[in-house]
Amino acid sequence: MKFLRSLPQDTGFFETYAKLHRPVKTTGIFAQVVSAATEVSIIYALSYQALSPILPEIAVYLAGLVAALGTITIEGGLRVTTPQAVDAVLYGRFAGLHLVMSIAVFVVVILLGAASGVLSFKNSDTIVENLTAPAAGREKLAADSLYAGLQAEATAQWKADSATIAAKWATLLDGQGSAYSGRIAAAKTDLANIRRKEARTGNSYATQKDNAKAAIAALEAEKAGKLAELEAGKAAELDDARASFRGRSAGYEQEYKDAAGAIESGQEEKVAKYGGGLGYFTVVCLIIFFASVILDRVHHKGSGIAETVEVSQYDVNPHWFTNLKDAVRDRWNYALQSRITAFADRTPPPPLPKQPAQLYDPTQLANITVVLKVEQDGAAGEDENVIYIQPKRRQIGFRTGETQEDSTDSPCDLYNAREHEKETPKRTHETTDLRHLKQRLKEYKKRLGSHTQKKLKLERAGKEVPARTIQAIDNNREWVQHYTDLINQAEGRKA
Repeated sequence: MKFLRSLPQDTGFFETYAKLHRPVKTTGIFAQVVSAATEVSIIYALSYQALSPILPEIAVYLAGLVAALGTITIEGGLRVTTPQAVDAVLYGRFAGLHLVMSIAVFVVVILLGAASGVLSFKNSDTIVENLTAPAAGREKLAADSLYAGLQAEATAQWKADSATIAAKWATLLDGQGSAYSGRIAAAKTDLANIRRKEARTGNSYATQKDNAKAAIAALEAEKAGKLAELEAGKAAELDDARASFRGRSAGYEQEYKDAAGAIESGQEEKVAKYGGGLGYFTVVCLIIFFASVILDRVHHKGSGIAETVEVSQYDVNPHWFTNLKDAVRDRWNYALQSRITAFADRTPPPPLPKQPAQLYDPTQLANITVVLKVEQDGAAGEDENVIYIQPKRRQIGFRTGETQEDSTDSPCDLYNAREHEKETPKRTHETTDLRHLKQRLKEYKKRLGSHTQKKLKLERAGKEVPARTIQAIDNNREWVQHYTDLINQAEGRKA
């Protein structure tokens, strides 16, 4: 299908706005490109958010496909329906069926235009945020690195200070402990000497022993107090170092928070500043698109350019997919049917049936009475159970064998069997069974001729005759012989 345009009828109007026509049309295309670029990302984000819980492996590809199709639907629909809506107003297509089409076109244009404007405007902030995110990320990374370095330095200083404090106080504690241990040992030695002296002399030195024991207890108590005092000093100094470390760490953390907050606030200001501007720019682009379409259609009408449609045979014929589907279906049916037919042709006819056995009904032979009567002139009747015989007469004269054979009036002919087939009288009447036998004979002769012709054709072509064909020829020949014998028997019985 081709859309043809005629030459302008009003050349003055055409030439007046000819320079405006092409730039305006190009501007409309550019405006649609901007709208499409601002729409596709938000459609992709929404699609990915909806599909990722269901199909996480292929959600990226499906979301991209949905975004592309959605954008093409919106912008392509606007490109097709907007000129029709403008033409409906210019040419007054608001009567009859034109009214229905015009209303439908206006509804589609309004819906697609609203979707394009809302998606582009809402996505402007996201676009600016994504564009400014790398710079903000680098700044935040630098702040993170600085904070991590300061924290590591403070931690290392705290570890060094705590180790120094612990070593210093450990030396003091060891010294004081050793000093008091020596004094306690000396006091214990004095107590031991008193006990030995008491053992040697046999006197009692209870007062001296009590004084020695009291001195030992006093030294142990003094040692414990001195060590506790040293431990308290150690803890106090460690607390001061820990407080200093926490103060430094808190200061570094606050500086990091301030820097990160400044980075985030700066990014938000950029998004608010540039995102709003981009959103209004997309709205302007949408307005430019509608304006370009309106000016283009007005220029066509004012110039008197008529549009005609050239229909080709391909537009009338069924779609190529329909033809392809029908062709595949027909080829499939042909392949199946041809194979079924070939399989049926190779199937031999059924074998000859078993020779039927004779069956007699004895009830039909019982209680049959035969009456013998002498045949007289005019006395012959048609009674089934009456046999008329001629009276035996003495032979007078002589008859030769030749004369006897030629005679047909001899009463013995009734009991003599025919010796020659040619003497059997021919009859034109045929029974139903005989007609059936002849029909079957005709069918098998036809089959025998068909398979024989096939064999001859293959032999003339120099090809090998299949075993099925030879078997079919033999089988049909047997059937022909079988039905020939049955027909001869039936005709002999009739005779």
